Amino acid sequence: MDEKTLEFPIMIYEEGKVRFLAPALPEGWEKAVSPSGIPVFFNPYSKLSRDMAVLAVKAYFERKGIKVCEPLAGCGVRGIRIAVETGIVSKLVLNDINKFAYSLIRKNVETAGLVNITEVYNIDANALLAAHSSGGLRFDYVDVDPAGSPAPFLENAIRSCQSGGLLGVTATDLAPLCGTNPLSCIRKYDAVPYTSPYSKETAVRILVGFVARTAARVGMAISPVLTFYRRHYIRTFVKLTYSKTLAKESFKNVGWISECRSCGNVQWSSYTEPFKLCELCKSTPQVFGPLWLGELTSKDFALKALGIAYEADMKEAYTLLKKISEELQTVPFYYRVDEIGKRLRSRAPKPASIVDRLRLLGFNASLTHFDGQGFKTDAPREAVEQVFSELASSEA
Repeated sequence: MDEKTLEFPIMIYEEGKVRFLAPALPEGWEKAVSPSGIPVFFNPYSKLSRDMAVLAVKAYFERKGIKVCEPLAGCGVRGIRIAVETGIVSKLVLNDINKFAYSLIRKNVETAGLVNITEVYNIDANALLAAHSSGGLRFDYVDVDPAGSPAPFLENAIRSCQSGGLLGVTATDLAPLCGTNPLSCIRKYDAVPYTSPYSKETAVRILVGFVARTAARVGMAISPVLTFYRRHYIRTFVKLTYSKTLAKESFKNVGWISECRSCGNVQWSSYTEPFKLCELCKSTPQVFGPLWLGELTSKDFALKALGIAYEADMKEAYTLLKKISEELQTVPFYYRVDEIGKRLRSRAPKPASIVDRLRLLGFNASLTHFDGQGFKTDAPREAVEQVFSELASSEA
């Protein structure tokens, strides 16, 4: 149903348990226009991201009466879905500096029956977050979901979150984070990226590492509970705790990765430890970071969210969470079978076959949600290449 209001055409959408108004997108819009090029930002392809936000909030909070803020709300559907589908929100703050978005949010809040618990603002996101950065004004959950980099909003978002609260962060600027535009990554995230076969994971780790370093500046520590990569964006949910001691401790999970360009060996080291020569061939490696080297997801949390996704019949979220819950979390990179095959001049076995063989040999190994051609393992590179060659020969 199209309506000529708000000076641009809008349409009624249904997502999760809510109906809402958003800009009417023309057929083939994804090739013709960017979601950020319409009067109010709305991307239908981000439904999974919104599903995961609902699941994360529901899995994390075991009490009612939480305060939620979405400072870059667009049409407001994410925050509205969290309130409606979790049933635990006592205060919802939605904001967008776009005047059209502000009007649309107000209509959607009214349609959802959330007027009594919702405050809607039309101001700068940082101004809103800064105004809620002390005492009882802070939120239990803050969701930063910009079109592009979250870097300009992170410090104020962290300050506006309660100790023990949850912060959701999205980044859609994958070119800088994956190493295609390194100077942009250095400017935004104060980190050196690297174009590698496992750039999707290092992009996520640069983002989480930046969140950790930003939090530490204001005396807060982070604990990632759920992190993932999907088509055009990366997303992480982290627990925040006010503690200078824990903030210092969190730096044990921040460091550097180095890859040898000669033999492909990957090493990692702590934030304060200088890089070393390749331990296999003694060549000088390519070093990148700083980035997060610790776990990106809590397995217990992923399994809890998985159960909620099953009950809610969120099929796409369920499939993703199942992969994440089975993924090895102790290794900060993954192998791609096509890259190993290219290096060894061999055909590539299926990643699942390699994982099964490595497990039989006593190593930890798993597939990875980051890449359908990837697998993760704590086996040394020599063992990985030997298994690869044996399987390639047997499957020939």
